[in-house]
Amino acid sequence: MLRRSAPPAPERRMLARAAAVLACRIASGFLVALALLGFCAYRVVLDEQRTQARHELAMALDLDNPDQAIPCLWLFEVDGASVRHAPQVPPGFPLQSAVASAQAGAAPSQTHVTIGKTDFEVLTVRRGPVVRQAVFDTWYQQADLDHLVRALLLAGLFGVVLATVVGAVLGRRSIAPLSDALERQRRFVADASHELRTPLTRLHTRAQMLVRWQQDQPSADGLSAEQSERLAAEQSERLATELRAMVQSAGELNEVVEDLLMSAGLRAAPHRGEYFDLATLAAEVIDAERPRLAGRALVLTTVGDDLIVKGARSSVRRMIFTLLDNAVSHTAPTGRIEIAVRRADRGIAELEVADDGDGFDPVDRDRIFERFAQSGSPGPHHFGLGLALAREIATDHGGTIRAAGRVGEGAAFTVRLPVAG
Repeated sequence: MLRRSAPPAPERRMLARAAAVLACRIASGFLVALALLGFCAYRVVLDEQRTQARHELAMALDLDNPDQAIPCLWLFEVDGASVRHAPQVPPGFPLQSAVASAQAGAAPSQTHVTIGKTDFEVLTVRRGPVVRQAVFDTWYQQADLDHLVRALLLAGLFGVVLATVVGAVLGRRSIAPLSDALERQRRFVADASHELRTPLTRLHTRAQMLVRWQQDQPSADGLSAEQSERLAAEQSERLATELRAMVQSAGELNEVVEDLLMSAGLRAAPHRGEYFDLATLAAEVIDAERPRLAGRALVLTTVGDDLIVKGARSSVRRMIFTLLDNAVSHTAPTGRIEIAVRRADRGIAELEVADDGDGFDPVDRDRIFERFAQSGSPGPHHFGLGLALAREIATDHGGTIRAAGRVGEGAAFTVRLPVAG
């Protein structure tokens, strides 16, 4: 399994801080929504209970017999000094202040009173010479409210935990694209540094040599006209040669920059690119690299026609060059390298570069495509950047690359790219 390189410490802190802030905002939003929902539920239940209490009181006032016992509901009928009520009434009733107000001609009134630790709703009405007072015990209603509040608090505590976990997960998932973008940025900078180093060094070295050569040129003083003319011609020819070499180096530098920009453009817009024949491109790379082969045997085999792919031609050329360069570097001077370009099933073009060189441990089959990774087998083996760039180029073109080999038995790298159309 491929390992993702860890971001630097400042970026890790920044990403962790951004994920934490996002998680807190998600959790806060969830808690606010839960609080609003709980408040609405509490208000609805409370209003329903008040409506029920008014209904119970009105129903009690319509009873003909105040001696009838109803759970949590009592009716008192006051006629002068006589008071009729059911047995076992709560202490403190009838409420004398409300009865006196009603006897004095006050309008019907509903009063909330607390006696002991119990809350009551009291409705007092005068009907002729008789004052009727209904008393409703709200203990069960208050118990229901207490149960609702406890349930809301329990749901709130559970919501805090759930919101924190969900916020953390969503925060990490939301930050993942930013982490990938930063990783791609670092890779692009590393690619640019790796690819630009050689042409820049070559250009700088030639410029230094040209300046030093100009400073070391002998003076034409004391020379004849013929000698001065010959010296000027030699200097002009040498200067032209160096300038052509510098122009060539600058051209290589420009080509590398175009490769990097094309690669970045393909990631942002995969539909961009040009059409080219994979077999023809492989033949061009081989022709350009034959001087490096020395005594190595190189065989190119092409099976199938019209192996046209779409993408950045220069990037794919660089990928083929990287695989060929890797084969040359790990093959003996009398070794054999085979390059095969063929059509696979379902419209896939395959490019295979195989050699009979040093090979590699099978445990490193995936690790060799990681940037500057260490080998999983004993020994001071490490891998550079070239094969990692080759895998990125294949991936950017919608393809894959895999490696197979054994120590001392050679290696084979197979690239699969989709055929255009």
